[in-house]
Amino acid sequence: MLNLGVDLHKRNCWVTVMKEDGQVQEQRKLGMDRSTLLGYFGKVAKPAKVAVEATFNWYYFLDLIEPLGFELHLVNPWKTRLIASARIKHDKLDSRVLADLLRTNYVAESWIAPRPVRELRQLLRFRARSVQWGTRAKNSVHGILNRQGVRSPMVSLFGEKGRAFLSEVVLPELDRWEVDDQLERLDLLEKQIAELDREVRQRVRASAVAQALEEIPGIGPFIALLLVAEIGDLRRFPSAKKLASYTGLAPSLYASGERRWTGQITKQGSSLLRWALVQAAHHAAQSAEFSAFYERQRERHGTAKAIVALARKLATVSYYRWRAAEVRGEPRRAVKSSGVHLG
Repeated sequence: MLNLGVDLHKRNCWVTVMKEDGQVQEQRKLGMDRSTLLGYFGKVAKPAKVAVEATFNWYYFLDLIEPLGFELHLVNPWKTRLIASARIKHDKLDSRVLADLLRTNYVAESWIAPRPVRELRQLLRFRARSVQWGTRAKNSVHGILNRQGVRSPMVSLFGEKGRAFLSEVVLPELDRWEVDDQLERLDLLEKQIAELDREVRQRVRASAVAQALEEIPGIGPFIALLLVAEIGDLRRFPSAKKLASYTGLAPSLYASGERRWTGQITKQGSSLLRWALVQAAHHAAQSAEFSAFYERQRERHGTAKAIVALARKLATVSYYRWRAAEVRGEPRRAVKSSGVHLG
């Protein structure tokens, strides 16, 4: 069987074709256009394995060559750098290292999410970015007022009364121009986010797992569906502890001889998944189900660590709710609201 290591970049890639005995059959630089990639990989003898790092454009590459019958391996780039660190590093060598790691079964693999999961991730990540853009617009308005020494008489500048105040406050011409533009941007984003939220609710109604997760205090429709998308397939995790570790919310562990001690959370895995669980924890801390746990953690470790501990607990609860929902099967018709805003 041939082993192909592919080092991807925006405009080109390096391919190394290696035989089972480690002999390099070919190394070639290719353009990333569709016709070039299909023309080259379509002629590679099968069976063959392909290893590619999980870089920014791996979706495009794997979607293109998946129908060609290769055994595909998505490589964790952080772990690969640890295994194959070298003083001399360039693209051609990187592709050879990937092929050699694939041949010797030392590839640190990442899960290849199926196309429907990738599309769901795209939807939810776009919704998250839209909210972030809105936050930046609000911060810009606050920054202008602070720069001009203007103090708002109300808590929220972006409700009905706040908007009226912003329309009447006297500002220099350029500042007025920027404030008005940022408010227009917010209006557009609110309409777009409302459309995305309708799509999110429809997808929640079609998912028994998302509905089960939504019932957990602190988790609304958006976060429930985001957990479904970012976790993808619960069978990848043999235990709730493994899932918590995947979120990056588990403490790092150091062991030397008979000594063992823990450090800060690892922050590995999906940063969006970790963010979602922390946001949910802030709401869940006020719920009857989790408030006692949160208060105990807060008294021992402080507020910040208590929120992280609760986020980790929500990951554990989500694991068991998800597993139970898969056993039950079909989604219910009505969506039970958790009382938490989609954001």
